[in-house]
Amino acid sequence: MTIFGGVESLNRVYIALGSNLPDRSAHLKAGRDMLCRVSAGGWVESPIYETPPIGPAGQGPYFNQVVSFWYDGDPTKLLYYLKGSELILGRKDRGHWNSREVDLDLLFFGREICTGRPTIPHPQVYNRQFVLVPLNDIAPDWVDPKTNKAVKDLLSELLQREDKIPFRVIKGEEP
Repeated sequence: MTIFGGVESLNRVYIALGSNLPDRSAHLKAGRDMLCRVSAGGWVESPIYETPPIGPAGQGPYFNQVVSFWYDGDPTKLLYYLKGSELILGRKDRGHWNSREVDLDLLFFGREICTGRPTIPHPQVYNRQFVLVPLNDIAPDWVDPKTNKAVKDLLSELLQREDKIPFRVIKGEEP
């Protein structure tokens, strides 16, 4: 029995979720619920971490998480779904790197390398501990198609370039 046109049409995708506005737990749950709607199975999710904000001063700490699943579609369609989901879930435009209700970033789309829109792999994945730490939790041996390095090695290289930021694992529901 083939599903979604056969396994060969499925791609393993990795999505980063983030929120730093109340209720952060509820925002991430709503984001996961939206992603479940387009998942073709194989769902995996990292723990949720609280991390310090990056960007303009005055922001509260973020909740961050990475999820992965099989997806039957193309990268552009998924990117539009992510951006539309953010709007449906109440994200307001406050400018680059400012507070947000929910952020859904496409990190990797199978072995695809794309420039333009979407850019895959996500151009900042290599510089963000709040992405690489949860990604390493669920896929330490997954090999990045651009660098041909395993996620655990990308994280190790980043931690050699900069100090480890404080992470707190979130247990249960916290705003």
